Amino acid sequence: MRATGKLLLIGALAGVIAAAPARAEQASSEYPAPCDASKVSKANVERAHTVYLSGKQFLDESNYDKAIGYFKDAYSIDCSVHGILPAIATAYERKGDKGAAVGALQEYMWRAPGAADHDVVERRIKNLNDQLSREQPPPPAPALPAPAVTSPAPAGSTAAPAAASAPPVAPVPSGPVETPSAATRSPVPWILVGVGGAAVVGGLVSYLVGVGDVSAAAKSCPDRRLCAQDVASQGNDGRTLETAGVIVGGVGLAAVVGGLYWHFVENVSSSPGQGGARVEPVIAPGYAGITLAGRL
Repeated sequence: MRATGKLLLIGALAGVIAAAPARAEQASSEYPAPCDASKVSKANVERAHTVYLSGKQFLDESNYDKAIGYFKDAYSIDCSVHGILPAIATAYERKGDKGAAVGALQEYMWRAPGAADHDVVERRIKNLNDQLSREQPPPPAPALPAPAVTSPAPAGSTAAPAAASAPPVAPVPSGPVETPSAATRSPVPWILVGVGGAAVVGGLVSYLVGVGDVSAAAKSCPDRRLCAQDVASQGNDGRTLETAGVIVGGVGLAAVVGGLYWHFVENVSSSPGQGGARVEPVIAPGYAGITLAGRL
């Protein structure tokens, strides 16, 4: 019994050892082999960051193929930043390739076992797999048996042959499976930014004109006593312009900040069964950004 147990244990260990290289070889076919951050040079870290930001720009412009290519290039340059894999999955998901998105997320789960967002990634994988199962085409309708061939009735017989009739077959739906299309961003935030910027410029101009009028009036009447009517009016109008400039500029600045905030948190796309999109941060050593994915 002890010999048999030892043989089973040795066989199990051999299977695990044999499966590890196979897993690494499978990962390297799609993504570079993971490496330690200490082995990546500072120049490669900076270059990978630049390439990643270019990929994020293409992702925001809905150019998903280029975004995926740039993300993969960045990961090849710095293979220690596994946080790029969820960004690759987001690009695949928006492109409509949910299977590739699941593969990238599973690769992330394997390469970063201690990541804090494992629960979120597991829910994303489950949600994508549910969508894939719903998008499978229906099975084909079963073939109907051929109608029986009847022989003609003999001459003089009054019996008429029974007509073979086949039941109607319901049409089977066909056609490509529709995938959710990403909605375009609303132009309203940028309109708000433009109006706010114009208000900031107008308020600044008004304030500067007011400062000039007050300064000119102060030079004409330094002691501010028994000043001429036009000098007093100039000083009062200058103070009014200063106050108006501060108010208009402050409102414009608030509009610019609000428009930019709206733009970056606005829902971009929604998928069936998700009910909307959410903003998800992509945080990794030397990286910062946001990505969007369906709500779970």
